[in-house]
Amino acid sequence: MYYVIVPSEVCERRRVFTRNQRTPDGRVVLTLRDLNLTRFSYGPVEIVNGDDLQAIMAAGQAQPSDNANQEEE
Repeated sequence: MYYVIVPSEVCERRRVFTRNQRTPDGRVVLTLRDLNLTRFSYGPVEIVNGDDLQAIMAAGQAQPSDNANQEEE
């Protein structure tokens, strides 16, 4: 399955998909079905598959634990 990652400002300004999953950097994750429900342009977006989305989400979760380990040393 493919996902479209859009800037959060677009969704907030248009007041759509405010409850969708977000990436660690705050962008909104949309499915292709979500895109079929809208009739406006999202501007520049990132299209990823399921594996890439998991990698993006995992990278965001790994960073805080790395910082915590560095502070303890």
